[in-house]
Amino acid sequence: MKIHLIGIGGVSMSPLAYVLQTYGHSVTGSDRDNSAVVEELRASGIPVTTGHLPESVHGADRVIRTAAARDDNPEVIEARRLGIPLVERAEAWGEIMREYPNTICVAGTHGKTTTTGMLAAIFIEAGRDPTVMIGGTLPGLEGGNYRLGKGGDFILEADEYSNSFRFFKPSVAVILNVEYDHPDFFADFEVYRKAFTDFASESGLVFTNEDLGVNAKPIEQLKFELTIPGDYNQSNASAAYAVARHCGIEDAVIRKALKTYTGAKRRFEHKGFLNGARLVEDYAHHPGELSAVLKAARELAPKRLIIAFQPHTYSRTAALLDDFATALSAADLAVLVEIYAAREDNTYNISANDIAKRIPGAEFYKTLPETAERLRAIAKEGDLILVVGAGNITDLCGLLV
Repeated sequence: MKIHLIGIGGVSMSPLAYVLQTYGHSVTGSDRDNSAVVEELRASGIPVTTGHLPESVHGADRVIRTAAARDDNPEVIEARRLGIPLVERAEAWGEIMREYPNTICVAGTHGKTTTTGMLAAIFIEAGRDPTVMIGGTLPGLEGGNYRLGKGGDFILEADEYSNSFRFFKPSVAVILNVEYDHPDFFADFEVYRKAFTDFASESGLVFTNEDLGVNAKPIEQLKFELTIPGDYNQSNASAAYAVARHCGIEDAVIRKALKTYTGAKRRFEHKGFLNGARLVEDYAHHPGELSAVLKAARELAPKRLIIAFQPHTYSRTAALLDDFATALSAADLAVLVEIYAAREDNTYNISANDIAKRIPGAEFYKTLPETAERLRAIAKEGDLILVVGAGNITDLCGLLV
């Protein structure tokens, strides 16, 4: 088939393109901007158009769109006008999953990427040659965030945004935690929680740390020798262990894989030093994640703990404003960078400064260069500086190291 992907440069769209190409389909795509991912796709023989043009879908047998491609997207409108079957990214992954006898989905508000990465490491160590789709970059995966294996196991990170995991019906599901998020899509916590309950009810065996009111196995919390810090990573490892044991992998193999697992990029990733201060980057963008990352950082006993945080989306910042302030107060100094808009307009009339005002001694900067200048001025030996957020704050490390 000829398959066109709208938003092909996305974190789970680009691997989908490679998988479809490997299966023998003719793949094309479009994306709002040029990026390194887009250039890699082009280099692999996948034509990618910059910008969203109606003619890009002409001749396609099927169109797959990212969740960010709304109904007013010109390509979505044209596909519907021409009667071309139009499906969501998650629905396409769901179709691919059904080709595998054993499918494992990892869901939850926090910890999905790390737990999926741990499972990938375990199944690879066990010689199971799994196919893997992960929502981050994992050293050791040839595609960075995906792996095409020849075994019967498919391990997938299952994202709840837009209720996209409703298309997955895995043999084994993991639900790590359920804390309210994505207020731009889920009206309240009960709606958010119901999405996870529905996902669990459509799955085979479910391992969870939550009481979801469905038939599930609680995850036994164990202790492991890990290279990555934090109680939350011990919990993630416990979830991975439970699934691997259920799938018949021996204890010794699991523990060996976990011991050598070094983590995904932007997950408590050491980036270098600034004036003798250690610089660590993390993808955390929810108050619960911030609390966990700050607690893990304290375990390293720095003389001073500084966090530079960029909130992600206006809706999340507005809905969880006080929770963000409470979580960030655990640092010795919180430096707030203006909100990363992502897919939104600021109809909430909110700023990262609204968080800073709620934290004693906190500072606020509108731009990354201003933030970098301030951190260069104050960083000293013995400090641990966390650069945290899901947006372009990752560029801050490049300005500092």
